[in-house]
Amino acid sequence: MIKIKIEFKSKFPFFVFIMRALLFVLLLGLFAFADEASDYAFTVEPIVPTDELVPEPLEPVNASEPVVDVGIDTIIAIGKFAWQFVKDNAPSIHTKTDWAGAVPKGVSWTKLTGFRDKTWGSFGWYAKNMAGMVTVDFKYKYSWTCKGRYRGHGAFIVNAGVSISKIYAAWGYTVNAHVSVGHTPANYGTKVNPIAGLKIKVSINIKTVIKAYYSEVTVLVRGDCTAKKIA
Repeated sequence: MIKIKIEFKSKFPFFVFIMRALLFVLLLGLFAFADEASDYAFTVEPIVPTDELVPEPLEPVNASEPVVDVGIDTIIAIGKFAWQFVKDNAPSIHTKTDWAGAVPKGVSWTKLTGFRDKTWGSFGWYAKNMAGMVTVDFKYKYSWTCKGRYRGHGAFIVNAGVSISKIYAAWGYTVNAHVSVGHTPANYGTKVNPIAGLKIKVSINIKTVIKAYYSEVTVLVRGDCTAKKIA
């Protein structure tokens, strides 16, 4: 232990008293700041799934229902391209509107059949303060509806986005998270049997009074019900 001894020699005792009081207040402030810093300084660890999704085989092309009216290998994005799904530590998802899709150009998604729902995760982040206490615990899953077919052809996507599994933030921590979707879907199949693919990026921002943290994860979801982390 370090002992600090400061002596004020003065002919004015009141002045000495004031100086000692100021020193005492200063030391209390330093100790309080150090304690607060240990609460609001933090480290972050990402959470990623260890399992891998295997593409599900597509049904054979239905030759009895040839596509004659549109070229379904031209795939476009529908729905929204960006939205916030965590705002100031609270979920902020509107399931009816906060989604994206990849469908044939000129075809309404309501004309597609054979859909099935898919999720992958958990993804997320957790933070600890300098005392080792968990101060942020945030987990989410990627979700999408896949294997949509048009007249027996292709594998297209709707309802692509995220769902929150858990969100916890200690007092003094603020968490915000956003989704952004690629504007140009890709075709991972053939011209006759296209497999749509969409890139979905999730970004997170964690803030305290003394530190800010930003990170993002991008996952490719596909119409054959598979997905992979690409960034």
